[in-house]
Amino acid sequence: MSYVALATDRYDEVVAFYGEQLGFPVIESWDRDDARGLRFDIGAMKLEVLDNARKRRPLALGPCGDRVHIVVEVDDVEEAWWRIDIKAPGPETASWGARLFQLRDPDGVAITFLQWLRPDGVLQRIRGRIARGSGRGTRFTGLDWAHKQFIERLGIDPFPGTLNLSLEEPEAIAAWIRLCGTPGIRIDNPHDGPNDCNARCYPVRLDGRIDAAIVLPEIDGYPEGKLELIAPIRLRDALGKGDGDEVSLEVIQGSEAR
Repeated sequence: MSYVALATDRYDEVVAFYGEQLGFPVIESWDRDDARGLRFDIGAMKLEVLDNARKRRPLALGPCGDRVHIVVEVDDVEEAWWRIDIKAPGPETASWGARLFQLRDPDGVAITFLQWLRPDGVLQRIRGRIARGSGRGTRFTGLDWAHKQFIERLGIDPFPGTLNLSLEEPEAIAAWIRLCGTPGIRIDNPHDGPNDCNARCYPVRLDGRIDAAIVLPEIDGYPEGKLELIAPIRLRDALGKGDGDEVSLEVIQGSEAR
């Protein structure tokens, strides 16, 4: 257990109780438009007090026992969600710089699995190697409806075609499978022809410097070890790389559904 969090509508009184009356030292605090809270060092653990009235979406607080939840800090919240043997809502990105999902134990105690985001919003990393494509990406990125949605929903006016990556490492494939389990940013096909399909997109940063997006066609039998990437520029030229060269992808905040 990382720490215990207490949400309250009587923030000032609760803070005074633990800090002034009980004498626990404050080790961290924050005060923003959408969040206010602090952490006390209470010996073998930390106690976090949150101002429920300051939250963008206040919790519907029940009895006192429902206001305490266990927080488990993890390095990869997607992996933690994938690993647990319990059905739980998928991870969401909080406005205060974390990605999390929540569930309850048999007694109803809330448990939050939480991954703190880096300041640059990176969620996870995946490595792959450049591979030759089939040319279908050029056709797809050139479709009027797809091109329009790439601009509106991703902020990308795509260079014709896609950069294909092959995932070879088991860790990379596992990370991609976990990412595929999240909603992503949808590209909706307005037609229903045999060669038409919807797609999901995930914003990424290539080699730590080039913003792009993974495009995942929603078709049966799509290879799990293949990635197709779009960007406003020709990626092979911008990266200075060719077939077989390794590329590092950083999945960045904003990959959730819009």
